[in-house]
Amino acid sequence: MAFKINDIPPEGLTVKLVDKLDLFDEGTATTPFTATVNFKPEGAGIFHVNGTVEATTELECSRCLERFSFPIKEAAMDFELVPEGSLGQAAEHELGRGELDTEFYRGDEIEPKEFIREQLLLGIPMVPVHNPDCKGLCPVCGADRNETTCGCRIEAIEGGTNPFAVLKKIIKPEKE
Repeated sequence: MAFKINDIPPEGLTVKLVDKLDLFDEGTATTPFTATVNFKPEGAGIFHVNGTVEATTELECSRCLERFSFPIKEAAMDFELVPEGSLGQAAEHELGRGELDTEFYRGDEIEPKEFIREQLLLGIPMVPVHNPDCKGLCPVCGADRNETTCGCRIEAIEGGTNPFAVLKKIIKPEKE
């Protein structure tokens, strides 16, 4: 799916891509996506890239470990694509806003799957939950609290097995 740099005309190139990719490096491409990508040459091998990407991926709820489908709707792309090594090896410095919106390509081809994957990963929540009201797993017996009430007492954990239980004796709540 790579595009030769020489095949991109001066007025730019817009492509629509429909494919699958391996979003979480699991070994198989299971996440279907649809992307519209615009490449606009800006000289010296630099391209302005913008567009959108949509996908539906499978995530695991961070509270109860249930697998669920998560749609990523119109994740926006807008960055500069520059040849690898073109920025040189300058001394350490604080990155400016323009440098944060920069991607790199190697050789005479651009592989859009690489930055499409990155944009999709940015669209996934850091703590995915299948439902905001998910009760999670019981910390004592491991039962799914969404499906059953296990009857375990959480106070049992606060006895000798919880290393932070001692803090209750040391830290006194402030009276208002």
